[in-house]
Amino acid sequence: MLSKDTIVEMVVNQMEKDAHRYDREITKNWIDEQLDSYRTKLNLDQVDVEVIEKLFREKVAVTVGEAAILISDEPRKEWLTEDKKQTIDWYYWRRFKDHFKTKDIPESVLKRTDTDTDRILSLIGDPESSSGFPCRGMVIGDVQAGKTNNYSALINKAADAGYKLIIVLTGTVEDLRQQTQERLDKDFVGSVSIAGKSNKDRETKIIGVGRSNDSRLPFCLTDRDDDIKKDPRYRISTISEPILVVTKKNKHPLQRLVTWLTSEVNAKNGGVEQPVLIIDDEADNASVNTGNDDEDPKTINRLIREVLHACRKSSYVAYTATPFANIFIHPDSEGDRADTDDLFPKDFIVALEPPNNYCGARYFFRNNEVTDRTCVEIEDAGEHLPITHKPGTAVTSIPKSLKEAIGAFLLACAIKDIRRNKYLIKHDHDSMLINMSRLTTVQSDITPLVDTCLDEYWSAITVHAYKLGSEVSSEGMKALHSIWSKHYEGCSKESWDEVRSSLAEMEKPKTVTVHSKSGDSLTYEKDGPKKQIAIGGLKLSRGLTLEGLVVSYFYRRSVMYDSLMQMGRWYGYRDGYQDLLRLWITSESLDWYAHISEASDDLREQAAEMQRRKMTPSEFGLRVQASPDSLMVTAANKMRTAKTIMTRLRFDNRLLETDCVDSRPDVIENNFDEFSNFLGRIADKRYSGSDIPKAHRQHIHFKNVDAGNIIKGLRTFNNHPSCGFWAENNLFLQYLEERSGDELAIWDVFVYQPNKPKEGEWVASDGERFARLRRGIVDKPKNEKNLHELRLSRKQSITSRGVEALGLTQDEIDAVEQGSGLVADKKYRAARKKPTLIFHVIKACEYDGSDRKNILSERDVLGWAISIPESSEPQPDVLWNVTIDWFEKYGIELIDESEL
Repeated sequence: MLSKDTIVEMVVNQMEKDAHRYDREITKNWIDEQLDSYRTKLNLDQVDVEVIEKLFREKVAVTVGEAAILISDEPRKEWLTEDKKQTIDWYYWRRFKDHFKTKDIPESVLKRTDTDTDRILSLIGDPESSSGFPCRGMVIGDVQAGKTNNYSALINKAADAGYKLIIVLTGTVEDLRQQTQERLDKDFVGSVSIAGKSNKDRETKIIGVGRSNDSRLPFCLTDRDDDIKKDPRYRISTISEPILVVTKKNKHPLQRLVTWLTSEVNAKNGGVEQPVLIIDDEADNASVNTGNDDEDPKTINRLIREVLHACRKSSYVAYTATPFANIFIHPDSEGDRADTDDLFPKDFIVALEPPNNYCGARYFFRNNEVTDRTCVEIEDAGEHLPITHKPGTAVTSIPKSLKEAIGAFLLACAIKDIRRNKYLIKHDHDSMLINMSRLTTVQSDITPLVDTCLDEYWSAITVHAYKLGSEVSSEGMKALHSIWSKHYEGCSKESWDEVRSSLAEMEKPKTVTVHSKSGDSLTYEKDGPKKQIAIGGLKLSRGLTLEGLVVSYFYRRSVMYDSLMQMGRWYGYRDGYQDLLRLWITSESLDWYAHISEASDDLREQAAEMQRRKMTPSEFGLRVQASPDSLMVTAANKMRTAKTIMTRLRFDNRLLETDCVDSRPDVIENNFDEFSNFLGRIADKRYSGSDIPKAHRQHIHFKNVDAGNIIKGLRTFNNHPSCGFWAENNLFLQYLEERSGDELAIWDVFVYQPNKPKEGEWVASDGERFARLRRGIVDKPKNEKNLHELRLSRKQSITSRGVEALGLTQDEIDAVEQGSGLVADKKYRAARKKPTLIFHVIKACEYDGSDRKNILSERDVLGWAISIPESSEPQPDVLWNVTIDWFEKYGIELIDESEL
């Protein structure tokens, strides 16, 4: 007899299939008819029906956007035609598709995966081509968003199309290689892999795709226990099925792979004849210069190139969540250029869109309501462990905030168990992440302290959780009730008594220390622990998936963008428990994540726009290289060998804002004086024409100001370095001067004035009055290393929405908005032909706590924003002299992320 949860799952899946086949709108009546039918057939009660309806509505609400694809303009033959598809036996793809449907993933995601991977397959080389080919491509996805699903689908289709050897390059740690091997055993092999075994027998354990059809199984050169063994002698040409290799990006395994490929049994006519697909998972990982020769990027890149050069027909597809990956870095020298050219995705770049139920950086850090509910700032950890610490640091206590996070994890587990019992959550595992140090000794010091805290909670739960009113009689239960009241009472439907009873029935979580010297491993076996607290650093930052991750404690210094993005293991799909997610994080990291998220989204939008313009991967690469965000990655990776970097930098297509100003009174006064002088110099350009939109007439407008005046004015203002790279006058103004003869020759200048002035006025020395805008002073500096910082915004913005529409006529604004009201400012920017300089007279207020009504002090400061439309011209080269001091001035501390 089928269990109730199996029945619920079957009904939901069948309704979802029927909905996708239904060619009309899915109405409430349609849903009710389906539910009534199943209620009668299966004798379901009302609770079952309500659960089925809720799960069905969640699944059909999931949508996935179309991937953006950039293709080389080099002539290419379209080999995967519709006629060709009809001739291929899609054996491996059919198995994968059947297995995919058992993963409780929405039908819309499967359909998008199918179309996306069809397109990627068509872009790699034709495996039946009579001539050799070196195809190079890249797929950009989000952290924990389904890149592995995508390349697993591609591998299955490539095997059907005729690719004989499939090599998957994982990160640099064995745990990740093992996890990837286990995943591909389920998603491609169909059995628990045994290296070198080609035939199915009694020892073969069928899993995953093999349960659909195990009549043919791939040959594995590696397995869960072993990477490539020394001197493999297998002859590729004599193995009938596709061959799978899952190997680390470490020196010795890659050398063994090269030796095998170039051996006399495989290398004919100068290389392996059979078509080879190479998937480079976490492609940016090898770019991190760890200082360890075994993982040095030059060594790894050289060996990957040797693998490629050993194969006559090779398709290399790099998968990454970091758009600022190493292969985009502009080389410093011809020697470096040789290192990167062979891996540059010259043939295609695909930017995947995540489904709308994905909880990524945008969800956590750029949605005020979610950020306020989900993110908790760590303020007390420094007295227990300095955020920057050296080998030999001992940890003897943990902060109260970490104890609170552990309590929140226990409560979240209890609530998830309640929902599991109602069939609202299918998966069995719950995880907590603690990432406080890269040092293994510190990680090991933290583990027993976490165990002690967990034991204290557990003693209270064991003795008191089954009692009504235990939150009064037990200190431990009182603490848990206080945490529940703070974090979950207002956002979850479960009552305290339900949660308390669930705690009493719950199994105790296990702590796992995840580093190379611990001996522990994070596994999610059917019969293993269901709830785990993972403590670690590097291993937790690179590709490892923490199943059911619900609470994270992240206390790390700001690091380079690529590392910081990868550390966000809390991203992923959290259907059924989004309201329970909690992230303890420093305010500094919170700011960086918000910024990186926006920078990454901008690059993806640019990829989509470049696709519409039929632009190439090389042009996209140049765009990435020229991004100031990319510069941070570039420079950091070169710091050990170079002090000066030549890079093509561009400041176009962005809004630059003074979210920080110098706090010294004399500097503030000087900026106001220069502001008055500047307006005096351009007074003859003041404009009040009838074409100014009604909503903009309160602003003071100066039209068609020449670039010379703009540059002269900006040179006199004191910009604070915490605003970012553009605060470097000798670099930013050099950029403006380079462009002052063409696209940046003529500007519009505004003094922003609110519609309803209510913050008083600032009066200039000549008597002119300017209405002020209020901005709150942020008590935590953006960069502690910079002196005299007065921070005006947590969101790195002082402007109001719609500010980049200034300078457009009403007709131009209407054309942008198309009746939808205010749109993203970048849309207005795209419609403008001229750059704009927009001044803000700001009343900077210091508040008494969080109450914005109680102002302790205020001061007038001058802020400004510069909006530069996208350029269509080649960008000038700018020489950057990069030193460690330069990095620190812009809020970046170069930290070795290797595990010690």
